[in-house]
Amino acid sequence: MNSAQLKSIADRPWLDPQAKPQIVIEGVSKNFGAFAAVDNVSLGIFKGEMFTLVGASGCGKTTLLRMLAGFTAPSAGRILIDDVDMAEVPPHERPTNMMFQSYALFPHMNVEENVGYGLKRMDLERAVRKKRVAEALEMVKLGALARRKPHQLSGGQR
Repeated sequence: MNSAQLKSIADRPWLDPQAKPQIVIEGVSKNFGAFAAVDNVSLGIFKGEMFTLVGASGCGKTTLLRMLAGFTAPSAGRILIDDVDMAEVPPHERPTNMMFQSYALFPHMNVEENVGYGLKRMDLERAVRKKRVAEALEMVKLGALARRKPHQLSGGQR
């Protein structure tokens, strides 16, 4: 490896024993009656880290994400983002986003309008809103499809 590759490896926070994760999930459980949907999950996710949650159908992935987003409260444990306990933070004030498995896209709106829909409720100038939507679409490589309607996209693109 050359020095640039070694520096790149050294800059990864998850390899630094002193680094702190941006998202901390500590002993989180969620019970629905006697059923444990999530059972004592602990993990840390670092800023800049590419993180994937994989598991069998029904193992609690979506429930864990719903708790992170604030749509479901944990039965036990805690979730911290940037060292802030999220227990009392409502979903609309959390620095998270969630794309649900069943697509809640407006069929009469194009991709750009669907992505920007939530921003319309914020007190943002139109130019700022458009810029943020464009950045979000570029981040997921959908900028070229901004004018398409949902039915014109593949399942993965939706």
